[in-house]
Amino acid sequence: MVDSKFYKLGIEGNPIAGEIVIDAHMHIDQYYNFYIPHYQFEQLVRNAQRIGIQRMYGSSLLAICNDAIAGNQRAIHVSSRQRQSQFFRPYLVYKPNYPEELEQILTLAESQNINQFKLHDDGNDLPYDHSNYLPLYEFADSKQSVVLFHTYGEKHLSSITKIADNYKRLKILLGHSGIVDEERYIDAARKCANIYLETCASMAWYGLIERLVQKAGADRVVFGTDMPFMSPDQQIGRILFAKISDEEKRNVLGLNAEHLFSA
Repeated sequence: MVDSKFYKLGIEGNPIAGEIVIDAHMHIDQYYNFYIPHYQFEQLVRNAQRIGIQRMYGSSLLAICNDAIAGNQRAIHVSSRQRQSQFFRPYLVYKPNYPEELEQILTLAESQNINQFKLHDDGNDLPYDHSNYLPLYEFADSKQSVVLFHTYGEKHLSSITKIADNYKRLKILLGHSGIVDEERYIDAARKCANIYLETCASMAWYGLIERLVQKAGADRVVFGTDMPFMSPDQQIGRILFAKISDEEKRNVLGLNAEHLFSA
């Protein structure tokens, strides 16, 4: 592993240059439940670019935790400031407790050419296969959209695998893959060709990246940081120092996301 380009970059603390590096899971704005320093968007960009991230896909914490309409507009506003570089690209959030908002969100997606959505059950108390979600899945399936799900093991995976079976053109990212019920995530990716495993996790089990890559496939694992909740340095270090080949690291760090979001 010491001959690995990525290992050496990590040891030296140098930004990753000449490679595609995409953060598929981050956030903007403040969080209501605890203090997060340096949450400002400009600080997130500096942290990302310092380690070589070239593109970030993120959702608004305001949208997830409180007001989806205002939060989505905030994410689009931030994205518009980056229009030339396209460094930040927003997920649109939908909260199933407010189904009357969905038409406005889908209209926004089409008008802004946004083809990725974020779903989080924080405060929703509705399973991901609840009927209030189905119109979104139907729309996203028709557009071959990416949907990033917040997940915590079997609590969420049983309903998401049903969605993957019913909407096969939908491209599903399982956030925090392997944080618990590790084998369940691997099994989901093996059984469903439209499920991908996203790596950010606050509990970084030893050897998890290696096991996800070896058991689910290097083409099915996607890098994410969960900024501003977690340090991008720590999250990317889990990939740089993993005992997998450089080609597998390239897939995880960016090539898989490049294909996922552009296909």
